[in-house]
Amino acid sequence: MPSVAYAADEAATEVPGDEAASVEAESVEDDSSTPDIIVTATRIRGAVDTDAPPIDELSEDDITAIGASSITDLLAAVAPQAGSGRGRGGGGPPVILLNGQRVSSFRELRDLPPEAIRQVQIFPEEVALKYGFRPDQRVVNFILKDDFASFNVEHDFEMPEKGGFTTKEFEATFTRIGKDNRLNIDTEFESSSRITEDERSILPSSASAPYALAGNVTGSGIGGEIDPALSAIAGQIVTIAGVPSSPTLAGFAANANNAANGDIGSYRTLQPSSQRFSTNATWSKLLGPQTNLSINGRFEVQDQHSLLGLPFASLAVPASNPYSPFATDVTLNRYFTEPRPLTRDVKTHTAQGGVSFNTLLADWRLALTGDYTLVDTETVTQTNGDYTDLRAGIAAGTINPFAADLGTSLLFTAPDTADSTTGTLSLRSTFSGTLFEMPAGEVQMTIRNGYDRQTIDSTASRRGVVTSVGLNRDNINSAFNVELPLLERGVGALGGIGDLSINGNMGFSDLSDFGTLIEYGAGLRWSPIEGVTVSASIIGDENAPGLGQLGNPTIVTPNVAYYDFVRGESRFIDVVSGGNPALLAESRKDLKIGLDWSPKFVEGLSLQFEYFKNKSKDTTASFPLLTPEIETAFPGRVTRDANGELIRLDQRPVNFAEERSERIRWGFNMSGPIGKQQQRGPGAGTPGGGRGPGAGGPGGGRGPMGMMPGGGPPSRWQMALYHTYRLKDEILIAPGVPVLDLLDGSATSSLGGSPQHELTLNGGVFHKGMGLRFEGTYRGATRADGSGLPGSSDLYFSDQFSLNSFLFISLDQRGDLTKKVPFLKGSRIAFRVQNVLNDYIKVRDNNGATPLSYQRGFLDPEGRVFELSFRKRF
Repeated sequence: MPSVAYAADEAATEVPGDEAASVEAESVEDDSSTPDIIVTATRIRGAVDTDAPPIDELSEDDITAIGASSITDLLAAVAPQAGSGRGRGGGGPPVILLNGQRVSSFRELRDLPPEAIRQVQIFPEEVALKYGFRPDQRVVNFILKDDFASFNVEHDFEMPEKGGFTTKEFEATFTRIGKDNRLNIDTEFESSSRITEDERSILPSSASAPYALAGNVTGSGIGGEIDPALSAIAGQIVTIAGVPSSPTLAGFAANANNAANGDIGSYRTLQPSSQRFSTNATWSKLLGPQTNLSINGRFEVQDQHSLLGLPFASLAVPASNPYSPFATDVTLNRYFTEPRPLTRDVKTHTAQGGVSFNTLLADWRLALTGDYTLVDTETVTQTNGDYTDLRAGIAAGTINPFAADLGTSLLFTAPDTADSTTGTLSLRSTFSGTLFEMPAGEVQMTIRNGYDRQTIDSTASRRGVVTSVGLNRDNINSAFNVELPLLERGVGALGGIGDLSINGNMGFSDLSDFGTLIEYGAGLRWSPIEGVTVSASIIGDENAPGLGQLGNPTIVTPNVAYYDFVRGESRFIDVVSGGNPALLAESRKDLKIGLDWSPKFVEGLSLQFEYFKNKSKDTTASFPLLTPEIETAFPGRVTRDANGELIRLDQRPVNFAEERSERIRWGFNMSGPIGKQQQRGPGAGTPGGGRGPGAGGPGGGRGPMGMMPGGGPPSRWQMALYHTYRLKDEILIAPGVPVLDLLDGSATSSLGGSPQHELTLNGGVFHKGMGLRFEGTYRGATRADGSGLPGSSDLYFSDQFSLNSFLFISLDQRGDLTKKVPFLKGSRIAFRVQNVLNDYIKVRDNNGATPLSYQRGFLDPEGRVFELSFRKRF
């Protein structure tokens, strides 16, 4: 009877305008005249050339079903599949490829419309080695269509259910993909209003006492008594009294021991107002049959404006002041609404440029990339008023301290300023190809060489004291990777074992400020049967802290609400941020074991199981939550007054001596069609076996506009779910200090320790131009232990399930609507709800009360948010 064999040819280098590869079939006869059918399937041009099976693939139909507006949105939609679990807290963002090639940066393709994408491939971390990256990031490859043009405009409007702010975004994108060139230009403007504390009903902290808008008078006598005469009228010893409209003893007696309103929530922002403008352009040109050049440029300017409260002062009022009714000296404590609140303004200008060059030299692929980023940030903080003249006038008796318009001519002290300019240059060459042939396949090698230069120049001025920092770092680096196929399934005496390959990599970085740092790794991949892949790898590397972590300017933010574990109270304190030049280099070792299974008996299903183990030394981290354990380890970072009250915290980065973690991550992707699928029209391509949401392998080019007969892409459903279970998460701050167990009451995050369980999921359905998508994350409950001393309390952080939904309608596929309203042709309306369940992390102490600094408005000022968008493609 007939037999069928499949053979895959090697992919050619993808360039703009290449036509899709076809699937050919030809029949031959053997000696018995029984026909054997040999199907030769050429890998789709632009696909990643690797034997590693993809974790997931998305076809055009799957991309349409997601309803994304850009590749940025599309990448976010596949975050569960594209995210890595390597490293201390999981790997970084995935490696991004375009048509199977390196790019200078994600900017080259971030604004491309999804309609221009033919297929998306997601690969495991080991494939990153082939492109000169470390194997701690997964690889996402976007394959473009051969001929595409569009001009898109989009307007988004969002506001929370509770009101308080709005965000408006306008975006215009031009894209042209031709036979030998590609051009993409995107311009975007976004404006967001602020959210203030009063708009979220934030209760003021006791730290605001004794200040008030009208003022509170406090005494300096025995026991803090204001004036014996006032106490006699009030019938009690008076230590505080709100300033009345008529500043007489009788008026003050009516407010005896009753402080005036100290709520200044309308002058404090939970979320700053902001405006952002950006433009991004990419041009790509085919220079030869296997050679192309891409150039990218981007510019962005962003302004943020925050309210930090009101100017405040404690003013001495002598008994001799003619406006004072008291026979003793007293103190007036008040806020000043005039001439303006305390503010912080941050202006950031970012300029970026990149170039990538890809070609073939014989059978070896050469990729040259260069990228430069320049960021200039200016921060101006108004910290308080200048009360010199006011104090002098009150002391001389020429100013009425109890007047309602007190301070209208108040001057401000010189603001604190911080200016920072950072530059980052990155040059890379990647050379990859076949060293030689072995019975099981080709021995592949990748050589990477690079040069990086980072500079930071910062100047900070605080209370007239100016400090300047200038740092630079040169990094010459090189690495190589070799992949060796040992066995091929069904070939040779050991062919029954399956496909087996190993890889090894080694590299170094010579840093001008940290010396030589090394990186290394090894791994194996075994596929005993079709659809099952087992992998194991170990990597080690040394990394220097970022230049910003070393040299960012020192900034002091006043009036920050913070919870003090020692005293069990929330206070407004000064928080110091910036760089720490004393940071050390980090060393890391990672182990990963993985299993991927795509069962044949369930079409479109892909299962994954991964185990991760990490050990890192001298890790650089943001300053952790100030628990008693942390305060004991970093006593020099904490400032308390004579009463033991927290007044200042230095949150600049620190080194931890060692971190250890173990976790398991497992999940599945599954998708399929809804109902009976229509026959594809001419040129619609041949569907493949596919995996995950793709559920369709490489195929040919689609018909006009990628549409199907009868109007539009087919109906589909998709779901992905991943679960992370932490086995261990420990930190040793310094030798001789107890180990912090983040799974058992120790904490470094402001949201407690590490949750033992985390879930990420997404999915959706698409039918007749309408789509419904959902994405969600779940984190388990945690806690942070207090000191156990009187006044201290443990904090308990609830679990949280955050669910977002997205409904969109493609108007082209909604009957004859576009015929009645031609302007709507090519339009899409979308409605998004963020935090559908309006869930948030609830924080309680031992008494079941919520600390003031953990009120919902501080943790989640937006809450449930609604967004409406209109997108039109011309």
